[in-house]
Amino acid sequence: MNITMKIKSLICLIFLLIVVILSTSFAQDNTQVGLPEGAIARLGKGGINIMRFSPDGTHLAVGTDVGVWLYDVPDGSETALFTGHTGHVNALAFSQDGNMLASGGFNNPIIQVWDIETKSKLSTLTLTQEPNSLDALTFYGRTLISIDGHDDISYWQIDTGNKLLQSSIDMPYEVVVFSQDGHNLAIADRNGKIHLWDTTTSSPKATLKGHKNDNNTEIRSLAFSPDGKILASGSEDKTVKLWDTQNHVELGTLYGHLGWITAIAFSEDGSILGSGDANKTIKLWDVETRKARATITGHKNTINALAFAPVGTPRYGMCLASGSADGTIRFWNPLNGKELATFTSGHIESVKAVAFSENDTTLTTAAYNSIVDVWSLKTKRELFTFTDGQCDSTDVAALSPNATLFARIGTKGLIAFNPDGFGYRASTWGGTRLQLWKIDTGDEIPGPWQTDGHNASSVLFSPDNNVMAVCVRREIRAWHINTGVELFRLNARLSSRSSLIFSPDGKWIATSEGSWGTKVWNVETPNNEPATFSSIQKANAIAFSPDSSILAIVSEDGIYLWNFSDEYTEIPAKLHGFRNVLTFSPDGTILIGSGMDMWSNPITLWDVKTGKSMGILSGHTEPVEALVFSHDGKILASGSDDGTVLLWDWEKISVKRKADIK
Repeated sequence: MNITMKIKSLICLIFLLIVVILSTSFAQDNTQVGLPEGAIARLGKGGINIMRFSPDGTHLAVGTDVGVWLYDVPDGSETALFTGHTGHVNALAFSQDGNMLASGGFNNPIIQVWDIETKSKLSTLTLTQEPNSLDALTFYGRTLISIDGHDDISYWQIDTGNKLLQSSIDMPYEVVVFSQDGHNLAIADRNGKIHLWDTTTSSPKATLKGHKNDNNTEIRSLAFSPDGKILASGSEDKTVKLWDTQNHVELGTLYGHLGWITAIAFSEDGSILGSGDANKTIKLWDVETRKARATITGHKNTINALAFAPVGTPRYGMCLASGSADGTIRFWNPLNGKELATFTSGHIESVKAVAFSENDTTLTTAAYNSIVDVWSLKTKRELFTFTDGQCDSTDVAALSPNATLFARIGTKGLIAFNPDGFGYRASTWGGTRLQLWKIDTGDEIPGPWQTDGHNASSVLFSPDNNVMAVCVRREIRAWHINTGVELFRLNARLSSRSSLIFSPDGKWIATSEGSWGTKVWNVETPNNEPATFSSIQKANAIAFSPDSSILAIVSEDGIYLWNFSDEYTEIPAKLHGFRNVLTFSPDGTILIGSGMDMWSNPITLWDVKTGKSMGILSGHTEPVEALVFSHDGKILASGSDDGTVLLWDWEKISVKRKADIK
């Protein structure tokens, strides 16, 4: 190699290193944006609800369960748009000149208008009706038109933030969409019919018969062609219908999908229609002939959103962007269906389990589809992803306390996440066997649990990481992981919503069995009768104190503490958990639980000694599924159905909250 070539190679290498460093710094900064009080980082971007390209194609806006992510096209650099408020974003709209972006969504009390050039907030429009929700937005010059979950169409003056006019459509609906010019609105009601509405006069225009399959009438997606003359609708009947919006007649039905239609989009010239389903498939259709042009596969889960790039988009002109529940956004060639790029990742839908490594340098997360990610706590970036256990959805998922083992029972089927709020609809079948893996090597660990744990409703690991216990067919069965030797069997009545926990010293197993009360077994003498608290009805969650001396039991009428040497005593406080997760602080003085306050999902704190509320930690937009402390007790990690993990500075939080109640 000559000197010139060496210099060129060195320059290229330096350039690549600079790009890597800059992208690493940029991604790390995004984990710090818009954090709630007490949080030090956010891992994950939230599940994808909606995507929109800017008119010139230079930006792709993605609305997720926690906010807006704005991507520069084609370099893929990202900006998290948060301004002190975390909320669902189910509605996005670029202004016609591409200079502004408006965003809003479910349980989100504001509409935010952003300046695209500076990526800063221009104005905030406040929604007053509760629960706050917003389902669609469009610009009409300097006026912003919105439709909310209360069936109201509102007209806002962008420059002043004032509401100019409000009218009601008086029609419960499932899906709504504005035409590109903002003149028309399409509304799919709960009976499968479609209503066309004139936004300039706030009056109805026509009703289309919609999808009338007896069992699957629900329409899950709508899209206008760019000129507004055609409306496409996708339904749970697995078909796409095209409608003439001027003559109000059906143009045709597109068949070929094997799953519910969850996303639809037209190309910029209106000649191509893309449709995505809950069976991981995208189809491209010729609108004029209504024939399929290509079938696209590659995503590992439901297609949540589709968007075509404008013709002039650098590198990706006219490409189809698809956002999936598998956490990725991919770009496709619309002419032949070939993948151009996996544009970005990290948009996972729901976090089911979290665990810290023993030295607290990494955090491992397990998602609803059994994708396992290992994150660096120093850089707040993913180190690697384990996908061998990936499935459509997970019935049972567990991580060992040292984050080295992952166990799960997966399920095949269709799953469609609600783009207008939290929750999902699923039709599943064919559950897999219980599988156990070593995360770092990807090796599956064989054992009797592969057959005997087939229908397990709960799985947990012992504190020393050596024992795996499962509840199957009203029995708790435990095996030594390395030898496969069965250690004990216990009679229990656990359901999928029951709790099953080890004490920190590994000597006890406790179960919450709904109406059958709470039981505690000494695993060193498993044949003895368990201690039973049948008087504490409908226990929702249980937790051992760090020294294993106290069991906290949350029921419908309060929180109870039971000391192993004394009778249990009631704490005069209540926790109503939408998802029932409970833990003690490392020093045993504070109880931390998942809660529900109207439509919010706070983490709630109580003083163990006095029973007094110590306030809440807010930041998640959907129920909290996991609360785990780092081994040194300095960080609390909360994993949520919103697809993110929040890391909390527990030392600062606990000091402040204890001072507040004195």
